[in-house]
Amino acid sequence: MNDKAANWQVAPLHFPSPKVRAAIVAKKKSDDEKLSEVLAEIHMEDPTLEIEYNRELKQVILHGQGDLHLAVTRWRLEHVYNMQVDYVPARIPYRETIQKQAQASYRHKKQSGGAGQFGEVFIKIEPYVDGMAPLKEFPVRESEEIALTWGGKLVFNNCIVGGAIDNRFLPSILKGIMEKMQEGPLTGSYVRDIRVSVYDGKMHPVDSNDISFKIAGMMAFRDAFYQAAPQLLEPVFDLEAVAPDTMMGDIMSELQSHRSLITGMDSENGYQVIKARTPQAELDKLFAALRNVTQGRAKVKAVFAEYAPVPADIQKKLSEDYKKVEAQFV
Repeated sequence: MNDKAANWQVAPLHFPSPKVRAAIVAKKKSDDEKLSEVLAEIHMEDPTLEIEYNRELKQVILHGQGDLHLAVTRWRLEHVYNMQVDYVPARIPYRETIQKQAQASYRHKKQSGGAGQFGEVFIKIEPYVDGMAPLKEFPVRESEEIALTWGGKLVFNNCIVGGAIDNRFLPSILKGIMEKMQEGPLTGSYVRDIRVSVYDGKMHPVDSNDISFKIAGMMAFRDAFYQAAPQLLEPVFDLEAVAPDTMMGDIMSELQSHRSLITGMDSENGYQVIKARTPQAELDKLFAALRNVTQGRAKVKAVFAEYAPVPADIQKKLSEDYKKVEAQFV
C-alpha cells in the first residue's frame, strides 16, 4: 500500500526496567574521562544498560538486567576497550532529620595577630511539617522557607532583637547551616525538614565577619542536631513479584529476611502476585536471592515509594562507620 497521505506511527520501544545496580570505577585515575565516553557508547548500543552519574553519592552507577549483564559489560570494557575497572557497592541516598526540638550555641573565636575572627550564635531547631504552628517562644522578625533540591524543606527564622547580631551576618549563618545540611552530622547525607530559629548572639566591632558567623552557624546547628533525637531515613520501594504458586513460600521467606513488609497478595492468570515494601539497601541482595530460589522464573519490579526511618541498630552502625571514615581525615 502506497498512501502518502497516511499518518503512520510506530509504537515506541519499551525496555525492561533494570534489576541490579553497581558502582563502577576505573583502576587508573587517568581513565576516568575515557570511562565516561566509553560507557556512553555502550549505552547507545545497549539501552537496557542505564548509566547514572550520581553527584550526591559521588559514584558512577550502572543499572543492568542482572549480574550476567554487568559481567558482560565489564568484559567488554576490559577486552574491547582495554580498560581495567572495578565494581563496588552502590551507596544508598539516605536522608537525615530530627524528632524533637533542641537549642545550642557556638562561639567561633580565632586570634592570630592583627584582625581575628569572632562570631557567636544561639539557635533553636525543630522538626518541620507543613502547617505547623508559628514559633511562639521568640519574636520572628523575618522567615524564609526554602524548598531543598534533595527533598523536604528548611525554614529559617530571624528572631534577633536589640541588634545582638547585625542583619548583614544572617545570610552567612544561613549559608553555614545549609552547608552542614548538605553533609549531615550522622552519615554525611542530606538533611531535610527542619525549622531553625536564630534568637541571640554576639559580635565584635573589629573581628566579626561573614566567615566567623558562617562557622558559628554551622557548628551551632551541628551541636543542636545531635541533641534533637536525630533520625536517619532510607529510601523504600514498592516491590511486586509474580511467580507460580509453588514458589510463594520461598519468595515470602526471602522477602522477610530482607526487611520487607508484605502489603498484599493476589492471583493473576494462574500466577501469584505478592506486593511488599523493601528498603533500597536490601534490593540488590533481594533480587539476586529471588533469582536463585525461583530459577529466574519470577518477574520482579520495584519503584520508589517514600523515605522511612531506619531501624535503630542499623542507624547506629551507619553513624559509627561514618565517624570512623571522618576520623581518618582529621
